[in-house]
Amino acid sequence: MSYRPRFHVSPPSGRLNDPNGMFLDGTDLHLFYQHDPGFPHAPKRTGWGHVVVDLTQPGRPRHFPDALYPDRPYDLHGCYSGGAVSDGDNIWLFYTGNLKQDGRRIPSQNRVRVDNLGPEGGFYIRDAANPLIPNHAPGYTGHFRDPMLTQDPTGGWRMVLGAQREDETGAVVVYYSADLQNWEFGGELRFSGVAAEYVSGEAAEDVPGGYMWECPNLLRMRDTATGEDLDVLVICPQFPGRDECGYLVGRLRGLEFEVVRGYRPLDFGHAFYAPQLISYGEGQALMVGWMGLPGQDDTPTLSAEGWVHTLTLPRVLELADATLSQAPVWPSVPGEVTFRTAEGQAPVVYGLFAGTGADARECARVEVEGASASVVRFGPGGEQEVRQAPTRPGSARLIADSCAVEVFTGDGAAAFSVPVFAPNGQELYWRKLSE
Repeated sequence: MSYRPRFHVSPPSGRLNDPNGMFLDGTDLHLFYQHDPGFPHAPKRTGWGHVVVDLTQPGRPRHFPDALYPDRPYDLHGCYSGGAVSDGDNIWLFYTGNLKQDGRRIPSQNRVRVDNLGPEGGFYIRDAANPLIPNHAPGYTGHFRDPMLTQDPTGGWRMVLGAQREDETGAVVVYYSADLQNWEFGGELRFSGVAAEYVSGEAAEDVPGGYMWECPNLLRMRDTATGEDLDVLVICPQFPGRDECGYLVGRLRGLEFEVVRGYRPLDFGHAFYAPQLISYGEGQALMVGWMGLPGQDDTPTLSAEGWVHTLTLPRVLELADATLSQAPVWPSVPGEVTFRTAEGQAPVVYGLFAGTGADARECARVEVEGASASVVRFGPGGEQEVRQAPTRPGSARLIADSCAVEVFTGDGAAAFSVPVFAPNGQELYWRKLSE
């Protein structure tokens, strides 16, 4: 019995969080992730773990030695999140160096050249010019991090960063470069457009609030319903006592983001944060998220096996009518349950169980009816944590890979990431409860 999943990325030891630096090498997806290998027994030392996932079929991820360690003057307190980009000759990783000095947080943006991916997993050479951006821009605090890069539609390169203004509100800022080394501050994204219909916190709003926006992703996708190319902005707003992850769809002109579809959650489950997206296929995106949340590290995996948190399966995202749908990159995963729902059909209910006979225990429950889906996670004392989402009739996929559970309903209209910890790491299995 073990909590260790087969197909989801989990760390060999210690703490995993944000996925970083995703890039494709043929059908291999190179994934880096925030890694504290000595957690919780050693001081925090956030670097980058490295793993490769085969996109052609589900299998065990291939682990390599950690790629980055916090050992330079500008990153002594952590190699924080970032992305990857290829200029045609080299693959570059960009990350935020975290330095705490005299009570101040000094963020810097740095790059690393990937050399010879080979059987060793590559060699990682920091640019001698680091830090390329040595501190935060005026008007912002030391919470200035998580560079994600794409080619700018007008030429050159674009970097987006999550930021906190001096008034402690969240923002996304943009830098531009012609050569990936010299960067010029462009400014902050400004929002305009229609009113949103989705609820964030207590009020419906186009753009969420929050005291910090982490892990922004900004990329262009093709809307399959209209044929229009639209811009998708993913952000992780932080509020006192909670952390969210959602997206907006619109048209970016310079620094003005005209909102077409207002902010809505990207995943409706119990633990999903800090996803990374890259362009994929014809106008699609490939996404991996952290199946965890800040401050939620007290799980049975840590006490029993010395590691905590997983990443989601790689998901393919499609855009239709300015709304994202998502599904695992693999058409099927061993052990998954699939079914279809139709308009007017009675609710379909599945329970996720551990143990057999009189000792069987229900650990989670999925219910899909018409335009609504819900996932309930049962705690050790029977307490219930319920998550609900709008959906639509269509196919549903229920995946339980040891402690990593993912649910997709309505042909990918709703997704739920749900860590589930069976007693003593017992194997989980689905059982249909509805007639």
